[in-house]
This record gives sequence, C-alpha cells and structure tokens, in this order.
Amino acid sequence: MCILGAVPFAVLGFLKYNGMTAEKFVMNWIKTEILYPKKLTFKADNLYEQMIKNIENEKSKKVKKIKINKFKKGAKKSIENIKEDI
Repeated sequence: MCILGAVPFAVLGFLKYNGMTAEKFVMNWIKTEILYPKKLTFKADNLYEQMIKNIENEKSKKVKKIKINKFKKGAKKSIENIKEDI
C-alpha cells in the first residue's frame, strides 16, 4: 500500500513540461491560476452602431456644405441685384 501511494510522486520526478520539472510546473500553475488571477474585462464593440454614426456624420457634413454653398450663391445673387439697382 505504501508503494502505491509513493508511485505518483516518483513518476512526477521524471516528468518535464516545456522544459520545467514537475515542481516548477506546479508552482507556476499555482501562481498563474490562484495567486495572480487575470482580470479580464469585456468591452463590446457594436459595429452596426458605429457604422450608423459614421453615416449620420457624413450626411450632416454634406448638409452643412450644401447650406453653405446655397448661402454663398444667395449672397452672390443679392450682391449682383444690388449692383444692378445702382
């Protein structure tokens, strides 16, 4: 019975994983999984929402350009009308 209990520990002495002995592997596993747990945060990216915002921004820029161009054309026409009246 004593020999059966000692066999797993004897086998661990011969194991190597990624160049580490079993003792180093166990210590690194404890460090990464228990002592220094990863804090992962999830931030969702809503691609559809971003696409819609981009489209709306482009539309608003085009509308502003159109309004500015109409204002400039209207100003030119009014200046021409004033010149004709004089």
